Amino acid sequence: MSLPAAITVEYDSAPEADELLSHELADLVGLDMTEEWPAADSATRRPPEAESPSEIARADTAKADAFAFRGVVVARAGSELAGWARLLQPPGEAAAVVFDHILVPRVRRRLSAGRYAVDGDPAELADERELLTLLLQHAATHAKRLGFATINWNGPDTDPIGLAAEELGARVDAELGRHWTVPDLKAWAPPPGLPQVTLRATARPFPAGPDMAVEAYVRLYNHVHAQDTGYGDHTDHELIGAVPDLGEDGAALEPCPGNHAEAEPPWDAAGIDAYLTDLAPQGHVLDLLTADGALTAQLAAGLADDRALLEVTVPRDASPAQLAAGIAGLIAHLRAADADATDLDIREIADPPLRQAAELLGARITSRWQAYALTL
Repeated sequence: MSLPAAITVEYDSAPEADELLSHELADLVGLDMTEEWPAADSATRRPPEAESPSEIARADTAKADAFAFRGVVVARAGSELAGWARLLQPPGEAAAVVFDHILVPRVRRRLSAGRYAVDGDPAELADERELLTLLLQHAATHAKRLGFATINWNGPDTDPIGLAAEELGARVDAELGRHWTVPDLKAWAPPPGLPQVTLRATARPFPAGPDMAVEAYVRLYNHVHAQDTGYGDHTDHELIGAVPDLGEDGAALEPCPGNHAEAEPPWDAAGIDAYLTDLAPQGHVLDLLTADGALTAQLAAGLADDRALLEVTVPRDASPAQLAAGIAGLIAHLRAADADATDLDIREIADPPLRQAAELLGARITSRWQAYALTL
């Protein structure tokens, strides 16, 4: 992608603007809108900067219900849609508005390569940073006209959204999470002293009808998702649902079960199955079991290019050492499966057990998920 000189940005306050743009995007990238992706009855939301499939096809209905829509800013290259951002007012918040964006190049990349992330291409990184900077500038202008004092967003500091924040002089209100990387998986060796753990491959697709194993997944996901309702005092936590890119983009910010984000409608078997299909289409999903065979966590890795992105669904009272051993087992699984992944990226959002497990494994922080605020 190379941005043409003639990028125009306009504001639209019509309530139906977001839906119309979603359909325009679908037509542009060849996405079939006769079936919602993900399905409307599934809870498959991860952060926007974090590889969120909900970015692609439809408005996030849960977010729309909780937030007041204050219009969109739309960027076009000539007559072609380049991206847009919604202005969303959190409930009970009079002074701040949230910036929630979608870029057409990211959607195309997701459909063709399985990731939103720029993946280090300097030209694409610069183009997307420029496009996001334009959208943020116009969003800030209209938010100020609407009477707001602050515009909030979040994402990885190394992603175009973080680089745009730096360019605009936005302040960092909090570090919400991190992306950890275990490099060179073929040469990597687990640290000494990790406990022995039991892993099993998750049997999928889930069978129809009642099933004890599937019910255990439903209980785990709902327990993990219900144990936290936010990220401290920050009103933009629901954006975390959408997601790191395949590793660094977190693009997202839609709450995924391991992100301990705000409460959502209850997870069911169909929602979990759809979530895992989107996250780990190659089927690299493992269950971490207790000594007596009970489900305690789930590890799911998706592959894109030469990287694996790990999402972990685990309760906050989990043992970091056992979780680290489980991740080590997943790495061994990827090796045995001849998975084409040189590095493992772990997205950790406000998750102490996962953070400690990453530290035990010797993973290094490669980006930081930050809450940004720009005073208007």
